[in-house]
Amino acid sequence: MATMTVRTTVAFDPATAARLERLAKRWGVSKSETLRRALEMVENDSLYSSKEVPDFGQMSALQIMDWLKEHPQAHISGGWGDDSNRELREMRERDAEIENERELARSKVAEPTTPYPA
Repeated sequence: MATMTVRTTVAFDPATAARLERLAKRWGVSKSETLRRALEMVENDSLYSSKEVPDFGQMSALQIMDWLKEHPQAHISGGWGDDSNRELREMRERDAEIENERELARSKVAEPTTPYPA
């Protein structure tokens, strides 16, 4: 057992406190040891390494979705980017352009053709 050198007080909501107790019982160790192990596992986990997280600002929405699908446990800190309102507006504009193109393509296919001369 490690020698305690620093005492720290933490406050958890009831659900988190219950999770800590359940995990400590499952591992058969104290809550302090459970926290130490959990912190070490997260720190050593390459999925949580900032080197593994790409620059989402340089990716399309589909590329981001593909990356997130390949890395389901990745913890992404922060938010969108520097200007979330602008980014959201641009995404909506791109979505509207795509939808307009699809509607135009549908209307061309759906135009009735008359088999008989008028």
